[in-house]
Amino acid sequence: MITKNSRTFVVILTALSILSILLSSCAIRPTSVPTLSPTTTIVPSETAIPATATETMPTLFPAFTLKPGDFYFSIDGKQSFLLSRNVAGNETSHYDQLLDWTSNGGSKFVRLHLDSFGMGCSKTGKVDGAWARKWESVFDRAASNGMSVIPVFGVWYDWDTGNDFWKSNPLNEKNGGPVKTPGELFIPDSPTQELWLQWLKTLVERWQGRENILAWEIFSEVNMVPGVTETPGIYFVNRAASIIRSADSHHRPITASLAENSGWSNFYRSDAIDFINIHPYPVSGELDREIIAEAHSRLAEYHKPVMIGEAGLSFRLPDSYPATLTTAERAAIGIKHAIWASVVSGAMNGRSLWWEDGVAIYFPSVGWPFLNKYADTELPTAKFVEGIDFSKFEPLTSRSSGSVFGAVVGNEKTAIGWFRDANCEPPAWPLQPMVSKQIVTIVMPGTALNWRVVFYSTETGTHIIGSAIVTRQGNSITITFPDFMDDIAFKMNIQK
Repeated sequence: MITKNSRTFVVILTALSILSILLSSCAIRPTSVPTLSPTTTIVPSETAIPATATETMPTLFPAFTLKPGDFYFSIDGKQSFLLSRNVAGNETSHYDQLLDWTSNGGSKFVRLHLDSFGMGCSKTGKVDGAWARKWESVFDRAASNGMSVIPVFGVWYDWDTGNDFWKSNPLNEKNGGPVKTPGELFIPDSPTQELWLQWLKTLVERWQGRENILAWEIFSEVNMVPGVTETPGIYFVNRAASIIRSADSHHRPITASLAENSGWSNFYRSDAIDFINIHPYPVSGELDREIIAEAHSRLAEYHKPVMIGEAGLSFRLPDSYPATLTTAERAAIGIKHAIWASVVSGAMNGRSLWWEDGVAIYFPSVGWPFLNKYADTELPTAKFVEGIDFSKFEPLTSRSSGSVFGAVVGNEKTAIGWFRDANCEPPAWPLQPMVSKQIVTIVMPGTALNWRVVFYSTETGTHIIGSAIVTRQGNSITITFPDFMDDIAFKMNIQK
């Protein structure tokens, strides 16, 4: 069985050349970007390919920060819940359409696996200048759309002998490189590790002046590299983080990720990691439940911000046979629920899907039509959270009647919640004609007595379908929902 977590993307390599021809006719071309001011010139490769100077992007978007002690990124100083995506493609033109959809859908940043254009290095470990410039054009395009980026420098399947990515890795000794086995990357202070870290340093120095870089991700799913254990994995990210911090004058936050159920309980305790990076792919397909449960668990265990790095209804490839939940007839309901669940989970971001955001581009049987289906799915959620100050928001304990499922986050002054028909579960996601007379009891911090609750349609995120004034009883507040179909969202504020 082909799975996402075995990442047997052999099909990608055979499909990419075909896709680049087929997709070029439908991709939107880049718009022009303002002239940029060079600061430092880096010669990127041993062949002395002329490099684009390290550039500082003009401010076309608000300032994003993650302050120590905060659990959400701030936009111009206000903590905010952000929508995000994983966009992908093997040509820069592929990103044009995806970034337009991202912007129009209300997402604020994208996570970019840098190996999408190849490994980015020569067989001696020097930065490939042409490769770097391709990524810089994507960064520029994102900036012109008002979006930030998180570059992902390393991905486990490039270091797995079980697939063709390792076979094409320039550092592989069979390609003239110095590396005999992938595990050498994680041997402390090995020549291979030093080589890769120097490559990393060169890129951070080259790109650190770009204002739309939100954070750095050292490596995706470290624990999936065959044979790597937690202690050398932690040492690797510690060294990489130290190099990034010395090279990045903006001191952006740093993360790295694990595949789920890694058993590496100390990895996220490392001071090298500023925020946790979860990848929920529940076997059950109950993605909304998994997001809420995992965000709650990680927040409680590590007391660090939680980012949903990537997620999906299934970890298996979207063209698998038999078909997975990813391409199920009513999968869009499950995706919608997952996005709304992220808002009330305590995680700092939402959407951040794997197949639906961009990676399906590599599979001709799904491809662009599948991606188009989810072009703006997060937009109602983005409208709902707009203007909300998430300062000191945390998951609130709630207890609901058996016919609804959901969660609430908030503080002593305001809270937001989302609940759905509890029977609307995969694989069919059935919907009742109406969900009636349901309640939720929320344990509220503070002492405020009276609260105003406003209920919203999840189809728009802005349409008000009812309101009520509720009164605290002890430490809790009980809310009665108006009748709804599928799901409902609400905002609570102190009634003055």
